[in-house]
Amino acid sequence: MAARFVQRTHRFITQYQMIRPKETVLVGVSGGVDSLALLYALHTLRHQLDCQLHIAHLDHGFREDSAADAVYVAGQADCLGLPISSSRVDVPQLMRTEKLPAEVAARRARYEFFECVCKRIGATKVALGHHRDDQAETVLMNLLRGAGNAGLKGMVPVRAGRFIRPLLAVSRKEIEDFVAQLGLQPRRDATNYQLTHLRNRIRLELLPFLERTYNANLPNTLNQTAEVLRAESDCLDALAYEAFQACRVAPCPADAVVLDRDLFREYHLAVRRRILRRAVAALFGEVRDFYFTHFESMLNLVDRAAPNGVLHLPNGAAFRREYNRISIERWTSDQAPFEYEVAVPGHTPLPLLAAELIATVEEGSLNGATTDFPDGKFQAVFDLDRLHLPLTLRQRRDGDRFQPFGMRGRKKLKDFLIDSKIPRQERGRVPVLTAGDEIIWVVGYRTSEPSKIRTETKRQLYLNYSPFSKINKNGN
Repeated sequence: MAARFVQRTHRFITQYQMIRPKETVLVGVSGGVDSLALLYALHTLRHQLDCQLHIAHLDHGFREDSAADAVYVAGQADCLGLPISSSRVDVPQLMRTEKLPAEVAARRARYEFFECVCKRIGATKVALGHHRDDQAETVLMNLLRGAGNAGLKGMVPVRAGRFIRPLLAVSRKEIEDFVAQLGLQPRRDATNYQLTHLRNRIRLELLPFLERTYNANLPNTLNQTAEVLRAESDCLDALAYEAFQACRVAPCPADAVVLDRDLFREYHLAVRRRILRRAVAALFGEVRDFYFTHFESMLNLVDRAAPNGVLHLPNGAAFRREYNRISIERWTSDQAPFEYEVAVPGHTPLPLLAAELIATVEEGSLNGATTDFPDGKFQAVFDLDRLHLPLTLRQRRDGDRFQPFGMRGRKKLKDFLIDSKIPRQERGRVPVLTAGDEIIWVVGYRTSEPSKIRTETKRQLYLNYSPFSKINKNGN
């Protein structure tokens, strides 16, 4: 039975050319039954596939006992003699900060982690443990959400040439049997049984009800539907790609995709919808959080009598019509305002800025000692006892004033940015850190005089502003 499971996995990998010789494959392993089956199947096939394996484990911070999962996965890596990279992200905090659903926030954290590890170790593929039952749940969930072909085709075996799903042809039952035959005791994630999540309700309630009442073979039926729609979707995608290239206007700004409206309207409605999806993907890399209503609103703006108009969309996007041109654009920071409460001490993700802020506190008087302090640009230090918490990182506002470090008087922030020769279109993107109502740091340029370190300072607050952190050399 175990050998048959591995053989089926190998045939599916070969059918979709998932792994090429000499590739390094990053294997996402949570410690659950699905990821363990994936890991052990690939480990058995590694010589036959002529590939190198590297385990990736991310602790999402949802459960108090999640640290034990990392220990368990590290033990599996040691048992198999495989390298491992593991990390922890406070996804609940990300949910609160970005107002994201749990599944969306976890997925974002997970794929950012995979990307970092891939860059560090040179992995060209990421193996995920999704199976046929996951596919059935995805199709049904997308149907309930009102998705079209693109959603009802479900998960693809290979996405973006990098993310592979070697177990998509096998069922959950087959996976459980395989892991049991290996004598493994997988970790159990209690959040998978919480009915607050839509996917869990579909898996635990809706699918079993439909199987009992309407179709005992429903998972297979949904998978077959996904396969049919995937082929039809691929055909439409090919037509839409040619149409998109024909409609696209060049040159255009780096933060926009511009289309010729007259050419766009010549195509069939099904193709027009996909052209818009391609425009969104070309600008943002994916089409998540854009739904049927968004694309219908764009089409209505294209067809209406008024020659001009703008539509605000998710993910900091705007759809604009100007006479015979239509465009998908990124909002400027002035159009998409940002404001984050800073954790002191702690780590504050800043997704709209593609950055993070790390705060640490050190206690003890300096007693006149000479210390090499940060330069106040992207690293800074402040007298914590002189600050009014909480700290807030935001964009500038009309009337902002502050006292730059080394100056006696206060100055308009606008004048400071002009004197710093920052282009007008860039000024709204400069992050400003405030303590109460006082600006203490214009990030990238200058800290404030009143908040500086003094010889009598008892607590020093160190801040480090940087792009989203990369996985360190040890993968931790």
